[in-house]
Amino acid sequence: MERSLLELMKNRRSIRKYKKKRVPLKKIYQILEAGRYAPSGANLQPWIYIVVTDEGLKEDIRREAEGVEKKFHDRAPEWLRKWFEEQGITAEKSFLTNASALIVVAGDAKAPYWLESTWISISYILLYAASQNLGTLTYTPSDTTFLGRMLNLPENYRPVAILPIGYPAETPSSETRPRKLLEEIVHENRYGSKNFRKKS
Repeated sequence: MERSLLELMKNRRSIRKYKKKRVPLKKIYQILEAGRYAPSGANLQPWIYIVVTDEGLKEDIRREAEGVEKKFHDRAPEWLRKWFEEQGITAEKSFLTNASALIVVAGDAKAPYWLESTWISISYILLYAASQNLGTLTYTPSDTTFLGRMLNLPENYRPVAILPIGYPAETPSSETRPRKLLEEIVHENRYGSKNFRKKS
């Protein structure tokens, strides 16, 4: 039975551990088919997807990514380093080689609203992948320039995120992480006016 869209949104979790099981390329292309239907500024659809399945290239991407992440962690402010430690986040990015494939999403920086549009496309990909019971993670390296070089991207295309995709080898807690209450984030007409609860 298909899950509702709201249920998918509530229950989707980032996956960092993947089974050593190949996701058929056809299934990955079906997920990217969903991504291309995202709305975009002036309907320019400024995104491109690079599907990386080559094991050697995945190793190279991981090595470069871990290098830039180590530099980022080393110069991060104390509060952020403490948060990384609490979350168990390190410069190691094993999911880049463990996942069946990597989807590198890049956007045409010459297009209007290119970044906003590209992120909407990413959200479509994440939700459709979840509907297919596949695991994903939105990974944004602190420096993405190495991706342009390694993947031969045209100069005007900027890497935005790497989306590992595969069959989950972990089951994150089903408990929803803390969310702000609706009355904390909704204002009517002007900031500070919060009468919507009284009207329901």
